[in-house]
Amino acid sequence: MRPVAILGLVVALLATGASAQPDPRSPAVLAAVRAQLGPDGFSEGSSYAIVFSDLNDDHHPEAVLHLNDRNWCGSGGCTTFVLTETETGWHPIGRMTVSRLPIYRLPEFHGGWFDLGVFVSGGSAQPGVRQVKFDRGRYLSNPSKGPRIARLPQQASLILPATSEFVAIGPN
Repeated sequence: MRPVAILGLVVALLATGASAQPDPRSPAVLAAVRAQLGPDGFSEGSSYAIVFSDLNDDHHPEAVLHLNDRNWCGSGGCTTFVLTETETGWHPIGRMTVSRLPIYRLPEFHGGWFDLGVFVSGGSAQPGVRQVKFDRGRYLSNPSKGPRIARLPQQASLILPATSEFVAIGPN
C-alpha cells in the first residue's frame, strides 16, 4: 500500500473514532459494568463505545464506557460508566444517566479529577454540553443538572466522539 493511502486510512480511523484493534482491557471493564447492572445484565442487541483516558493525572487511564442498551437508554440518552482500575479490578467512579456522545475531558478539575463535558439532549434537557464534576469520590450522575458549557475551552480534549465505533455485546 502506498504511504499516502496508509496515511489516509489512519486519518479516517482517527476521525471516526474507530480503532484498528480492540483494547485488551475492554472485556474486564465490560464485566465490571455487567456486575453493576445486576441480574438483568445487558439486553439483546446492546452495544458499547469505550475509551481509556487518564482522568486524574496519575498516568493510569480510566475507562469511559457509553452503553447503548434498550434497558439503559431513554428519551434523554443512555448510561455512561466511568471506572478506574485498582489492584482488584475495575471499580465504578461514575454512572451517568441521560448522556449522549460526544464526551470531553475538561481542563477544570475537582477532588483531583478532571471534569467531563457530556452532551445532553432529549427528554426535557436543553441540548448542549454540560459540565460533570467529580464530587465525594464519584462523577455526578445526571449531566443535565450540570452547568451548560456555552463554549468549550480550547484545552478540552475530545475523548469519546459522536462518531465512536460501537461494539456489540454478546449474550449475558
